[in-house]
Amino acid sequence: MEQSFVFDHAALLAAFQKDGDPRFLWGLDRSTGGLFYLEDNQAHERRDHVVANVTCPVPGCDAQLTTVHSTVKRDHLRHLSSAGGHGHESLSHSQGCALIEEWLRLKYPQCRVKREEYISPEGESRADVLITHPSGERVAFEVQYSPLTADAWNERHERYRARGVRDVWLFGHTRKQLKLDNAGRLQSNPALAAVAATGVPLLFINPEARQVALATSWVSSFSAEIGAVTLPPDVPVLGGADGAVLEVYPLKHFRLGRPALTSDRIAWLLDNARELPVYNERQRQLYAERLERDRLREQARRAQQAEQWGRGRKRREAQVEAIRTALQVIAPWNTSHPVVPLIEQFLDGRRPRDLGRTGNLEQWKCIAYFFHIAGQLEVRFGVKDVADSLYRHRIQLGQGTYKTIGRWLNELVYEEFLYEGRGTDGFPIYKPHFTGTWWWPHVRPLGEVGA
Repeated sequence: MEQSFVFDHAALLAAFQKDGDPRFLWGLDRSTGGLFYLEDNQAHERRDHVVANVTCPVPGCDAQLTTVHSTVKRDHLRHLSSAGGHGHESLSHSQGCALIEEWLRLKYPQCRVKREEYISPEGESRADVLITHPSGERVAFEVQYSPLTADAWNERHERYRARGVRDVWLFGHTRKQLKLDNAGRLQSNPALAAVAATGVPLLFINPEARQVALATSWVSSFSAEIGAVTLPPDVPVLGGADGAVLEVYPLKHFRLGRPALTSDRIAWLLDNARELPVYNERQRQLYAERLERDRLREQARRAQQAEQWGRGRKRREAQVEAIRTALQVIAPWNTSHPVVPLIEQFLDGRRPRDLGRTGNLEQWKCIAYFFHIAGQLEVRFGVKDVADSLYRHRIQLGQGTYKTIGRWLNELVYEEFLYEGRGTDGFPIYKPHFTGTWWWPHVRPLGEVGA
């Protein structure tokens, strides 16, 4: 999926979310019958026109306005006299409505746009700004700076819906509506949660900056490569009322559509939300297919290994049997003894370790190994069993036979040729390790149990 663009989140929000004295930029122009907007650095040039023709746009107030030039803040309007005294909320609300009205008139000249318009002949639900298409389709804009309960919002929303009017809610940019945590993420209130629950974009307006902020969130997609959801989340979607990130855009980037107020960015976020389940399902399917391929490969590898170990084991068993037979031959013990080449073949180039030094195999160790360890994976034995085998082969170790055998067996335990335990009589008892049984490297074929 396409990744979101990178933007300076903190800087944009700092410029967007501002409390204090709002700039009075819009008025009603009696000479044109429409709205008047004071551009920056136009206070001197437009003052005469404003004083003569422009009045306050706040409903119920028709006070005359004048211009103010400022070297600190942008040029703005104010009441010509001390009349007015509008609160920050009412002034911001009025400026937001004026901005939306002017934007709709310019963008949709074929439509009828009107402030403070009732949606029914009975005077039901007066919209802040209502746009009516020649087809009769209507969209109501509500600029909400004052606190609003979830029940109040739901009631007004349902009233619009019952009349076939789509409603767009633009919440104010001041902290009455737009509260952010220390990370700059949105903190919920009941009205915001109610709007977000309907699945429409959560929007905020700054009339002075002529900007709209859009709440977005990031969710995790499933990755077939790692077999889990991505962290951190990697797919942007429309944000909810709590913990969302705000993206700030000029109002001109938006348009009427589905949802009622949309943009290319909103359309893309909605596409992400719709496509994500399909994408995740495909990724999970790819991951499952990969697991199945891995399972089949592992199954084939195990079968091949088992076959190889099986062939090797039969070869080893035949070698051990031949060595045991050759050990019965009564002949001087040296390199010419018939068993020596067989043992060297069994060792297969590996160092003889505790059967003696290379080229100097010790007879008693060979007898002990090939009669009690080689090919005897599950057979347990003790020091006395080895001593008895040596006696039968007429091998004498002299004084301390048991100690000599015990030291050698302990060396084999250290070499991981044997496991050591205790018999019922309290004396050590040994069982061949897989490596010791076949004198193979420390790799055990699947399914072998040597413990």
